[in-house]
Parts: sequence; C-alpha cells; structure tokens
Amino acid sequence: MDLLERLAASINKVPSLPMKCTLGYLTVADSLSLYPLPGSRVLDEDYAGNQQWQMNYEVGMRTKNQQQANTTLWLVSQALDVLTADELVSSNGSFEFESLTINGQPSISEQDNQGYSTYQLSFSVIVSTFTGAE
Repeated sequence: MDLLERLAASINKVPSLPMKCTLGYLTVADSLSLYPLPGSRVLDEDYAGNQQWQMNYEVGMRTKNQQQANTTLWLVSQALDVLTADELVSSNGSFEFESLTINGQPSISEQDNQGYSTYQLSFSVIVSTFTGAE
C-alpha cells in the first residue's frame, strides 16, 4: 500500500492538475484516481526472501472535458516517466524503487450516456521488497 500512496503523492506534485489524485475507483463525478491493475508478479527472489516485483497500475480520469483529461494524463505521464529513486521513497522501508515504464500513451476508454469520458494511463513499476520490512 505504501507504494500506491507514494505514487499518488508524486502525481499530486504535478503542476496544474485540475483535481487531486485519489486512490481507488473513479467516482460518478469528475475524478482522477490511481488504482492497481491485475498481473503484478514476482520477477526474482533471493535466498533471504527479498523479492523484485513488477507492479501494474493505472491512472484514470473521468470528466466531461475531454481536452482537460487528455492534457492531464499527458502531464502525469511525463512526470512519471522521469521519476527517480530519490523522488519515490518508501515511508516505511517496504520497497526500493528501481524503474517505471509507461505502457502506452494516455487514451480514452469509454464515454457514458451522460457525456462523461474516461481516460486511462497504464504503467508498470519495478520495486525490490525486503524480508522483515513492513
């Protein structure tokens, strides 16, 4: 959970965001959210039980303003793409950031009958976790 919270905090540092990025599902109204995707997996494990993980996440934005959603997710994409280990630090020692890969450009996924569009940006994070850490 610490990784998810640290990622959201990093996203919320992006200048000119129209709203705060929250954790969890997109809401019925305008929202910007970060949530895990299926498929996260252990890439490597040493004899001490320390593991290297690939964690899959998505930033979603739901709004009636498509231009704003597209611009916002491009800003988030650019910020995440240059994120460093000095900027993404665990608050409880549960992970060590290694890399982040953007898995494609921001894209529109749906529009409902009320005119709300959902835009998405998916990415993968490689982290190391350590035996005995919280």
